[in-house]
Amino acid sequence: MKGSNGGKFTGGLLAPIHGLVFMGLAVVTSFFAYLWGSASPNPAELLAPALFWYAIAFILFAFPFREALGIFRTHIRTLFGAGTFSLYLILHIFLYGFMLESILVSVFNRPFVSGIASVYLTTSVFAPASLTNALWALWFNPWITITVPPLFDDALSFYSLAIAIVIAILIVANIGKTRELGKLCSTSMKSRSLVVFPALGIALGASCCLSVPILLAVAAPTAVALASSLWLYDATYFLFPPFAVVLLYLNLYSVERIAAGVNSSSASLQPATQGRPEGPSGDDGAKGFIA
Repeated sequence: MKGSNGGKFTGGLLAPIHGLVFMGLAVVTSFFAYLWGSASPNPAELLAPALFWYAIAFILFAFPFREALGIFRTHIRTLFGAGTFSLYLILHIFLYGFMLESILVSVFNRPFVSGIASVYLTTSVFAPASLTNALWALWFNPWITITVPPLFDDALSFYSLAIAIVIAILIVANIGKTRELGKLCSTSMKSRSLVVFPALGIALGASCCLSVPILLAVAAPTAVALASSLWLYDATYFLFPPFAVVLLYLNLYSVERIAAGVNSSSASLQPATQGRPEGPSGDDGAKGFIA
C-alpha cells in the first residue's frame, strides 16, 4: 500500500511538470516565429500551438477531469454516446469556425471567400515581438479555412478543436452518469427530480456554448455591423466555451454526489432487511433465534 501511494504521489507530481514543460516549450517556440517572418505557414506557429493545447488538454484530463475521462471511455462505446460526441463536435466546430472566420476577416480586413472550393492552412505572426503577442498567436494559429463557393467559408483553429473535444467529452460523461443515476432511482416523483436537475444542467452547459453562435450565424451581419459587434464575437469565441466547461464539470460533480448518496441510502437499507430472523413466528421462533 505504501508503495502504491508513493507511485500515485510520484505520478501526480510528474503530470503537472509534464504539462507545464510543454506549455513553456510552446511559448518559447512561439517566439521563434519571428525568425521566419511573414512566411506562411510558419513552422513555429504550427508547432507552438500544437504543444500548447496538448499541454492544456493533458493537465485537464490528468487532474480535474480524470474521472470524467473514465466515465467517457465507458459510454463512448455505446451508439448513443458516440452519436452525441460526434454531433456536438460537428456543431461546435462549424459554429465557432464561422465566428473565427468573422474575427479573422475583421482583423486582417479581407474576406476569405474564394471562387473555387478550397482548403488551405494559414498562420500569422503577431507583431511586434512580445509575450502578449506570442500568447495571442497560440490562440489563433494555425487556422484551416474551408471555402465552398459562392458564400460558404469556415475556419478551424487548434483552440476551437481542443475546446470542442473537451466539452464533447464532458457532455457524454454527464449524460452517461445521469442515465446511471436514473437506473438507481425509483419511479417516484422525488427520485425523478434527482435526474431532472442534472439533465437541465447538461442542457444549460451545452446550449450556453451554442446558442449565441447560432444567433450570430443566423443574423449573418454585414461588414459594418461586424465592425461594431466584434467584441461580441471575441467574447463568445474566447469566453463561452471555458464557461461551458466549468458548468459541465460542476454538473458532473453534483451528479456523482447524488449517485453516491443514492448508493449509500440503498446500502443502509439492506442490512436492516437481512438482519430479520427467519423461521416460525412467536416465542419458539424468538427462542430459536436467540439460541
